[in-house]
Amino acid sequence: MPLLHADGRVFDCDAILLDKDGTLLDFKVMWLEWSRYIIDEIMAALKWEAVSRKTLEDAMGVDLAGWHVDPEGPLAGGTMTGLRDALVHVLEQAGMSGKAAHGLVTDVARRSETAMDWGFLTRPVPGLEEQLANLRRGKFKLAVVTADVTERSRLSLASLQLIDYFDAVIGADLVKETKPAPDMALLACSRLGVKPERAVVVGDTPRDVFMAKSVGSGSIGVLSGVCTREQLSVADAVVQSVSELRV
Repeated sequence: MPLLHADGRVFDCDAILLDKDGTLLDFKVMWLEWSRYIIDEIMAALKWEAVSRKTLEDAMGVDLAGWHVDPEGPLAGGTMTGLRDALVHVLEQAGMSGKAAHGLVTDVARRSETAMDWGFLTRPVPGLEEQLANLRRGKFKLAVVTADVTERSRLSLASLQLIDYFDAVIGADLVKETKPAPDMALLACSRLGVKPERAVVVGDTPRDVFMAKSVGSGSIGVLSGVCTREQLSVADAVVQSVSELRV
């Protein structure tokens, strides 16, 4: 059986379920620039000043000036639906009708899909490809489990020529409930043909860890994303990045 080493711990497992943004890819470069676009477009569309940029940033869980992401906020660990709902709520609180708020946020989000240069913003964490090749040589089955949508996740990995390292890519659109619910981990394990207790989840937020615990999988936190070591202390092990994993 393959053994995975991290932070002085040894995990006897067959599969590794990896979060995408913050774990495999640079979270802030992609999603803070996307957040900037969303907020710019909403502010440009408004004809009144009842909503400030800071209010919208707070709703998304970002601080663009400080280049910071709230690890507990909607952007860091929620779904696109939840993020849109948070923005709609802010606009409704400011006096916009629900229909108008929903229409504006939906339209801006839709336009962002083609307006953003996703390829340029998709940047791997240092040493990623070498590590993925190492894990495959170690006979581990690999899956991506991400709050992003499946198709964009596959395109991002394909643009870096990394998609072939993975046996499955599971996005939030494939499950009923996203992290920390068990749905993604269970679906990934089913597609990989492994029992959840024979898998390890690697991610940069407590949501990844709690998902792992909910299905009996091991958990490894990485500090390459939005959380601190203290915030990831619930994990079985914590490392700087996926490059520190050892077979």
